[in-house]
Amino acid sequence: MDVPKEPNFHLLSAPEFVPEKYVRTISHNYVGGSELKNLKKRIQALSDETNNSLKKNVYQNYVQFIDTGKEISHLESEMYQLSHLLSEQKSLLSALSATSILEDRTQVNFERNPKLDEHEIEEENKLKLATILEKVEGCKEIVEANDRVFIFEGDLLEIDATENTAIKFVHMYLFNDGLMVTNRNSNSRGLMRYAFESLYELSSLAVVNVRDLGNIKHAFKLLIFPDTRVFQCSSNASKKEWLDKIDQAKKLRLATEQQKKDQTVEKPSPVRAVSMDLSASKPEEVAVVHPEWLLDIPDELDVCVAQRQFEDAVNYLRKAQNYICKFNAKHSAPDAVILNIQEKVELKQNNLIDILMNELEVNPKKSFQGGLRATRTAVRLLNDLGRSTQCCDLFLKLCSTMLKNQAKKLKRETSTITYIRYFTSATFTNMCYMIEEFLRAFPDLPYCVSAYVAWAHGHLTIITNHFWTQVFVTKATLSTITECVQLIRAQCERLCEYGIDFRYKLDGQLRKFINTALNEHRDKFIDSIKLRANEDKWIPMNFKTKGALTRCLQEHEKMGLKLDSYVSGDVWLQLTSSNIAFTKLFLVFLDNCLNLQTTELLEPINDSLCSVFEAQVAYNKQALTFQPEQNLFVLKNIGFLLLVLVELTQRKYKESIGFECEPLNKLVNENSALLKDLASRNTKTKYSSDFL
Repeated sequence: MDVPKEPNFHLLSAPEFVPEKYVRTISHNYVGGSELKNLKKRIQALSDETNNSLKKNVYQNYVQFIDTGKEISHLESEMYQLSHLLSEQKSLLSALSATSILEDRTQVNFERNPKLDEHEIEEENKLKLATILEKVEGCKEIVEANDRVFIFEGDLLEIDATENTAIKFVHMYLFNDGLMVTNRNSNSRGLMRYAFESLYELSSLAVVNVRDLGNIKHAFKLLIFPDTRVFQCSSNASKKEWLDKIDQAKKLRLATEQQKKDQTVEKPSPVRAVSMDLSASKPEEVAVVHPEWLLDIPDELDVCVAQRQFEDAVNYLRKAQNYICKFNAKHSAPDAVILNIQEKVELKQNNLIDILMNELEVNPKKSFQGGLRATRTAVRLLNDLGRSTQCCDLFLKLCSTMLKNQAKKLKRETSTITYIRYFTSATFTNMCYMIEEFLRAFPDLPYCVSAYVAWAHGHLTIITNHFWTQVFVTKATLSTITECVQLIRAQCERLCEYGIDFRYKLDGQLRKFINTALNEHRDKFIDSIKLRANEDKWIPMNFKTKGALTRCLQEHEKMGLKLDSYVSGDVWLQLTSSNIAFTKLFLVFLDNCLNLQTTELLEPINDSLCSVFEAQVAYNKQALTFQPEQNLFVLKNIGFLLLVLVELTQRKYKESIGFECEPLNKLVNENSALLKDLASRNTKTKYSSDFL
């Protein structure tokens, strides 16, 4: 195979292309590394170009896939409609095939036609309602209502009633008892073309014609107290048809209601007449007339749920249940109407409970802008419906999600202390707010309060783990750890105002991490003592100026140490630089330990303090052996540590804890011989005579 100098796509994609042979040929033809590097760059550029081309092809194919999916959904809808049409044609052909041309058979058919037509109308209405159920999302309870008959439908444009501007396109369905408004469902990928918006009863709305004015033509107005909605038709004929259909539906509705009232009034008379003719041995039968509102309860519940008037729905449920309980208490015999209404009410109640539960469920698409206040109505209604346990679980899950989202919003762009201050403040503030909302939502429910305590206990573990990751894993200084621990302890104490004390739980979870940090910093402190011991020259500190010495004395006096007795001359301090440095670090270490202390941490804190102090004293005692000519100066430094520094340490320790540190007292007693030796020596040191 002849290999060209310039690689190209046709060469590398050829069926007979062999990579090993191509590489061998290249290595023979090209001389030097620079040519091979240039060839490598060209091949890499060709690879990048191929990758970009593949990405573009994948994107185009994906777009085509989405478009194809949409077309398939539309085709599926059309096929479903064709299936309904074929079913209707089949039933029509069956009816035609049964028709006879004979005179007597035709007469019989004419006599049966009214029943056949009524049956066909009912079947056609069922088919139409089923089609609406498949096209409109969220209208199951509306369409499946008893005695609901479809009349008319069409597309309309809703107009703003005040500004006369277009708002949106809607699709309206007219039934024998109501007018249903739906919106176009843009997110649907199946048969659900529309989404349910509202249902208006014919008895509660009025239709008013709107005169053509400017761009507003072929429009009519719906008056629904307290709102007014204006809809525009496509033509004047369509507008006239809508007005006529609504008017006819309202008249039919009024006639039906009047007929029901007349039948209800006329019913008792025949019953009494019949009972009077019966023998005296049989008891008198009296027909029970139930109030009209009870018969309309299922429909009222459907309307309330559809319009998201959940409080009204619960009130209707309570009203119906109270009536049924009173009726059953007065009548021992079962009543068919009551049983039917009771069954429907229970179904509507379960449906309402499912909807309210859905209001509390965690959904990635749901916005938490309203906070827990937005759930007050749903929680209260679920408690009224006897679903406190399930409602409590959903409420706590919602609280967990809100806390996680709040934690994600905090970005780690600042120092550890600043981040922990924001994190603990936000977390425990939200927990306090959640306690208030919880107590408001579930008052006088002990089992719910115990569930909240268990939830808060588990969430505190999550907070502690995150705190450990941000503070202890990052190997922060002991001062940083101490301040962060103080911050989270102070925030945790806020829960005590609501009767929840998690301080012991928090200290227990942090104890292991704090103990590990104390041991690590103790070891680092001891290593620094050894390092300074190797560099110490055992001479007094010379500050060179009187002002520098004064500043040093003032600095130590603020820490609680008076070093005036160790001053000689104008610029000399009869202490080594290593002991002065140790004093500053030890006092900082002491303050951190005392701020971290708890009853369980007292033993490791005492061990850390004594280990560090003992290491410094041991380093000074070694100087007595290696620096015999400086024994008096060394003893003075040891006396400073065991007397002055220990006294200040014990004072701070006792102020914080309530008693002195016994291991430090034991350390002082073990070195009491050195203190006696120092007291017996002349206070005038060798260095004061030689240097001053």
